[in-house]
Amino acid sequence: MKTTNPHAWFFAHLKTIEGYGLGYDDVIKESIILEYSNHKTESLKELYEKYPQAYKRMRNDLSVKTKKHDGELDKARKRLIAAIFASLEGNGYTPDMDYVKRVACCAAKVKQFNNITLRSLKNLYNKFTHKNYKAFLDNLINKVNLN
Repeated sequence: MKTTNPHAWFFAHLKTIEGYGLGYDDVIKESIILEYSNHKTESLKELYEKYPQAYKRMRNDLSVKTKKHDGELDKARKRLIAAIFASLEGNGYTPDMDYVKRVACCAAKVKQFNNITLRSLKNLYNKFTHKNYKAFLDNLINKVNLN
């Protein structure tokens, strides 16, 4: 029988934190746990077993933050897609959603559109809506068309 990790929500939240996955994963994880345990432990398992109220508070707090972050990501993704569509159409292209996402991925240097960070989404939106975006766009189109 397959068991699920009761802490999966925690690891999902960690992936939303800026800098996670860049070599500081343990430090980020342990600092969050230390904060919620009032510096009693840096072990998630121990927090769960010995300090259930603190664990529950942490789960509630971080789940709310994750939902808010997801909402911001969704809004930023939609804004970037609209900006890329407008940029491409304004330059005589008739893109589809797949092409627009490939342009965004190329600009963000990621393989999947949903892996673009909030910061990158905002920066790219600004680049695509800036009045001097033409050279930036032309460079991206050449890269996307080569792939």
